Amino acid sequence: MPFKASLPFMAFVVWLLSVPMEGFLLAPLGVRHALLFFLVPLVMTFLVIGTVCPRRFFLPLTVAGAAVATGATLLLPHLSAAAPWLLGLAGVGAAFLSVSTGSYLKRSPSTAVAAALGLAGANLLLFFFSVVPLSDSAKFPLAAALLLVPMLAQSNAESQRDGESNLLPFLPFVFVFQIVSGLMYGILYGHYARAALFPGVELFFYVLAVWGGLLILRRREGLLALAIVTAMFAFSLYLLPGIVPVNAAMFAIQGAAGFFDLYLLALLLAQRDTIRSFGCGLAVNCSGIALGKVIALAIGDASQLVVAAANLVLALSVLLLYRVMQEEQRCRGLLSPIATEPAAIESSVAPEAYVRPAVPLVLPPGLCKRFSEQERSVLACIVRGMTFREAARELVISESSVKTYMKRIYDKMSVSGKEELLAKLGEQQRG
Repeated sequence: MPFKASLPFMAFVVWLLSVPMEGFLLAPLGVRHALLFFLVPLVMTFLVIGTVCPRRFFLPLTVAGAAVATGATLLLPHLSAAAPWLLGLAGVGAAFLSVSTGSYLKRSPSTAVAAALGLAGANLLLFFFSVVPLSDSAKFPLAAALLLVPMLAQSNAESQRDGESNLLPFLPFVFVFQIVSGLMYGILYGHYARAALFPGVELFFYVLAVWGGLLILRRREGLLALAIVTAMFAFSLYLLPGIVPVNAAMFAIQGAAGFFDLYLLALLLAQRDTIRSFGCGLAVNCSGIALGKVIALAIGDASQLVVAAANLVLALSVLLLYRVMQEEQRCRGLLSPIATEPAAIESSVAPEAYVRPAVPLVLPPGLCKRFSEQERSVLACIVRGMTFREAARELVISESSVKTYMKRIYDKMSVSGKEELLAKLGEQQRG
């Protein structure tokens, strides 16, 4: 059930937005550069999880991380002088919890709906949590208690399963776009906090963007384009004088964040190894936010410079997105087979029986990313019905090289021969 799978993620995000990400509970403590104290250890821990952390240690480290983050949250209102250290500890623990809740989301039969429920539900709960008539001293323990939900949802379930392997080309875009979020935290959020006409209403614009984005999630590029355009509109509004433009700019930037967060979460959930992809993906994501915060601190309150920096970043993100789209189109075009009759396969070359698929095979972009360029070229020839010898002649390489590439393809697709490979490709296409 999508709602059940989204609950741990939802609880974690409410804690994240109410406390360490310059939330409404942290603001009264007056901790300078609090976001950076949290993000730097968070990013470093994400990198460890995504690269070298042994899988067998992940579950106990997640439980320990939840305990550390919970303890740091409980101590923050009482030890404000030690807040930088407490936020750093919370960052280390939060990294394990964040990856764990992402892995839990993947249990849902509909990961996109579960992701949207988690993002939208967390922001709605955050609104009610912020307006409930309780003192901050009472709300800090409640925020800490939220971390028990993802901790209790842990299991030893394997996170690696069928999926895409195309995260790397999108990471530069993720990094650059999230610099805008850092600028929002560093500049726009502070101005909005002083000029908000209806505090908390901005969260509903985020929720609307998430649910609207879910309708066009299959068109990944369209969702990203919406995020970029909405962010550009937000910073243009920020230049206008008066309170109303500041409010409108905050509403727009929340919408852009909703579009982007849904895209990123769906991208990470689509990967084969959730733990590794969330570790690396969120490290890049949070690095962009941290850099944006640093830029905001360097710029100060100069509105023109803020908007110029934001638009420069967004223009660069457009270029990066264009390159990713080009690569996606190239993958589609490279593996679109030509309708030719299959040639006879020599037994000395390929002992497997060749079965021509009933429908043309076009490799999905995510699956395409598993292979090197030469492997894709060889596979394109084989899909067209060529023998290994004909593929070698077509690509001007040796026949033994073709066999080597095909062996790698078999291994990556977890198949034992050409017949099984073509059958699996047909299933991928129908999927």
